[in-house]
Amino acid sequence: MLKFTPIVVLLMAAAPAVAQIPASSPPEVATAPAKVNPLDKMICRTEEGLGSRLNKKKVCMSLREWKDQADDSREATEKIQLGQGVTPSG
Repeated sequence: MLKFTPIVVLLMAAAPAVAQIPASSPPEVATAPAKVNPLDKMICRTEEGLGSRLNKKKVCMSLREWKDQADDSREATEKIQLGQGVTPSG
């Protein structure tokens, strides 16, 4: 009986510590994810620089910025083709 006394004392000492372990918290209510605009998605492209095939750089912009850049380029090209973007040299 004396062999088991230290074990019983240790178990009794550990009982209050076990009782203090909080129960698992209730699951949190999942909130609906915020609506993400597809135009805000980041897109990265590799662009070649002028003068060398090895001169490449990575450019990251949102889809909205890529579309704006394409629209600006299209408008500039149309002006040049219509003769509005060329200034006559005198």
